[in-house]
Amino acid sequence: MNRLIFSRVASFSVPIQQAIKTTPKKYVRCNSTSVKTRRSDFVRNNHPTTPLSAYNKRLANQAIVRVDRKDVTKKGENVQKVLAIMSEMKERNIKPDIISYNSLLVAYARSRDFNSVISTLNEMEENGIQPTVDTYNAVLEVCGYVGDIAHATEMKSHMKEKDIALNSRSYKFLLNGMCNTDSIEFALDTLDEMKQSNIAPNLDTYNTIISTCLRLLEADTAFNLLKEAENSDLAVDSDPRIYMNVLRVGAIKDDTKIVEYCWNKAVIGKAIRPDEGTCLNVLRVAAKAGNTSLATDVIRQLSTSGYPYKEHYFTPLMEAFIVKDDLKNAFHVLDIMRVSGITPTARCALPLRQKLHKNVDAIDRAYYILEEMKSENKPVDITAFNTVLVACADAADLERTIATYREAKNLGVTPNVDTYNSVLAVCIPTRMKEMGDVVINEMKKADISPNLDTYSKMIALACTQKDYEEAFTYLEEMKSYDIVPPSKCYATLALKLAYQKDPRFYMVLEEMETYGYTVSDRLKTAFTRTEDDNINDRTAHRGDRSDYRAGRYENRGERSDNRAERYENRGERSDDRAERYENRSR
Repeated sequence: MNRLIFSRVASFSVPIQQAIKTTPKKYVRCNSTSVKTRRSDFVRNNHPTTPLSAYNKRLANQAIVRVDRKDVTKKGENVQKVLAIMSEMKERNIKPDIISYNSLLVAYARSRDFNSVISTLNEMEENGIQPTVDTYNAVLEVCGYVGDIAHATEMKSHMKEKDIALNSRSYKFLLNGMCNTDSIEFALDTLDEMKQSNIAPNLDTYNTIISTCLRLLEADTAFNLLKEAENSDLAVDSDPRIYMNVLRVGAIKDDTKIVEYCWNKAVIGKAIRPDEGTCLNVLRVAAKAGNTSLATDVIRQLSTSGYPYKEHYFTPLMEAFIVKDDLKNAFHVLDIMRVSGITPTARCALPLRQKLHKNVDAIDRAYYILEEMKSENKPVDITAFNTVLVACADAADLERTIATYREAKNLGVTPNVDTYNSVLAVCIPTRMKEMGDVVINEMKKADISPNLDTYSKMIALACTQKDYEEAFTYLEEMKSYDIVPPSKCYATLALKLAYQKDPRFYMVLEEMETYGYTVSDRLKTAFTRTEDDNINDRTAHRGDRSDYRAGRYENRGERSDNRAERYENRGERSDDRAERYENRSR
């Protein structure tokens, strides 16, 4: 391949020099294939470089090597490599300049070696090398890592004294240090100072402060910063994490406005998939606010994100309908759960039970809604029926409970064990042992096995009667099914035995301790206590409360005396002021 080269006449071979003697200083065009020349004959235009600049380049390249923050070994190795280059410079008697020291400071800062940074800064000043903004930035960086705000503020003052203007990196390191120490007020003041210096905060700046707001649960501050970033025409949409952080803190603080705004921006607008914990917090906010559409969106998002449906996903949706006083749709949520493959339990219907608690009018309205659903050929869920039934029991209304229980067939509901337990619950305060026996017999006919709650209620019901022998029968039947009786059963039975002065009391206590239950001192002495002892205890308790009230009245009297004394002192001071004014007038 032919190449065109240019060279001075003096550099060519002798025959060619003789051929072009007339133009010794000119450049000529030569053919490299026809003219043979040495490599040394070509003119080289390489720019000369000093040894210091070469070393500075090596230092800069080594100092900015990215090392994992958690890898302490790699950090140390990086610093050692930088120090090795500095040692090599000293061996060759090459004096480091500001660029050399800045590279060393950066290496120390990224290894979070605060003491070495300060000592290097002092060494620079001793050698007469004036620090630059990059020098101070390295110091501010390490101060941010170790959370030394006081030293960072001192460096900032030195920069102002030396008329060195802070740049965006300076403010970044200052804000990092303040946010690492959760000094949110200092960070906000620094942000204002940054804007006053005509340095526009970037998205990373806002994200850093908002992350601190999340840790400190400053929902309003985080939302205001987010709106400020949006109004500054920053590309907030390019980093949807900022919306997620504000969403999280808003959900923790139950701020409906913040949650709705950030959910629509991040999840609906940018298709961000929030974690399960965030979704559950948003569900809680939606439930409290009665926002059924938001709750529905969250449940849908959980399914889209691959989380299988769970019972506690639907309970907030039910609560949201209850807040809106929409009991019909609240009952309908139970049917949605079954369609989604979740079997509703009495626990998930607790919001409904609390809504109906000891409110007869609300109970009747709920029952009429069940009848309405049946007339509309909509299925009535057994959990909804049991919720109305247990609400009747909570109200201690035996007649309403039994009447509701008898309507199960008309509503197309097949009673389960919770249904029978609800009827048993109302038999205990009313001491209706006969009704309890009827319920147990109907359970047996329906071939429904009793559970732990059933046995506990039957033992409690038996202890309301003079003949309480059946309580022992139920207790032994529980143990025959390898069911450990709960401590409440033993406590109820023990108190009944103590009241009846039945010596089997001590056997029950011994069995409680065998199962690992703690027996209180009051229960241990229940057998030996008399009715007079109970009366005396109540009287003593009343006496203690009377002494407590007397003490409070005495304290109030002392405070009243103190107030009177303060008022008297104020009056004396007022007299003194009046006397001084009178003297001035004279």
